[in-house]
Amino acid sequence: MAKKKVLILCPPPVERGGVADYYRLVKQYFSSDRVDLEFYYTGKSSAQGVGSNRLVKSARDLIGLCRVLRAPDLVVLNPSLDPKAVIRDGVYHFLAKRVFGRKTLVFFHGWELDFERAIARHARYLFRTMFNFDRGVVLASQFKNAMIDWGYHPDALTVETTIYEAQDCRGERDLSRVAFLSRFEQGKGCLEAIQAVELAAVEFSAIKLYMIGDGSMMPELKRYVAGRHLENNVVFTGWLKGSAKYQVLKECGTMLYPTRFGEGMPICLLEGMGMGMVVITRPVAGIRDIVVDGENGYLIESTDPAAFAERLRQLLRQPALGRMVANSCKIQAEERFEISNVAKRMERIYFETGGEA
Repeated sequence: MAKKKVLILCPPPVERGGVADYYRLVKQYFSSDRVDLEFYYTGKSSAQGVGSNRLVKSARDLIGLCRVLRAPDLVVLNPSLDPKAVIRDGVYHFLAKRVFGRKTLVFFHGWELDFERAIARHARYLFRTMFNFDRGVVLASQFKNAMIDWGYHPDALTVETTIYEAQDCRGERDLSRVAFLSRFEQGKGCLEAIQAVELAAVEFSAIKLYMIGDGSMMPELKRYVAGRHLENNVVFTGWLKGSAKYQVLKECGTMLYPTRFGEGMPICLLEGMGMGMVVITRPVAGIRDIVVDGENGYLIESTDPAAFAERLRQLLRQPALGRMVANSCKIQAEERFEISNVAKRMERIYFETGGEA
């Protein structure tokens, strides 16, 4: 039997972001006797520079895409549910499905709740017309339910996970070393994480928070730390990747992520769980599908930093319980989210959706 040819449209692997990281790992670990993967890189590359013409780049993407759409059995698109991505990938999907007659799989990696509500009110039929895919993949059962309400058949929708790459993380972890790993943007909980550690430091003065990342809120966060004299408790590492990132994570025993953002399934949490850290976060979107409060992490309903500070204090008062939860985090992450296991599940989805070779 001939292998099924799967064409994946995604950002270049050198770019920052969850989708680029996802397919960088897929390309590295995917192995199959039934499916061949090919990649077509779309979108603006940071290598283009500020002066690059995005319209010209989009036109080149379309021309190049038309050249490669004749061969695959299945085309995989990877938008977020936001207006810009939906319009761009809606055009790509029209070409793949309507012009070239390819089977399609659309994997929604991000999800804007305001845009979801706008579609529900005004554009259910239009959205289904744009994305009349053979299979849809989402990162939360909440998102699947929304798409069922828009008129999609439940059997055409799959809830999947993002991924992480397993690392050597042997040794006992220090729960008082806390990591925040994300973009420093509104809604991600970066200031709340600092404020929670500030409150917890009243009782546990040795607690230290590693702010791993960068973003538009960096100046505000640094001003807050300086103004509150928190330099001994908060360290800004800058954006880290690869071994430099994992070296910092190995030194931490707790991951704090007080997000109120419209998350899909944050890779940072999977990395923290996979590293054997206790994750403290909120039940937002896909997070509620992977974290069970008190079993493999902690969920805080409130966005109040005081609530997160209290959980940090409880964790540091009961380190044996923290180690038990951390061990559960690691076991479940390896079974459900580690790239080699996710790649096997995706291989089956690609094969089944691709139809007869």
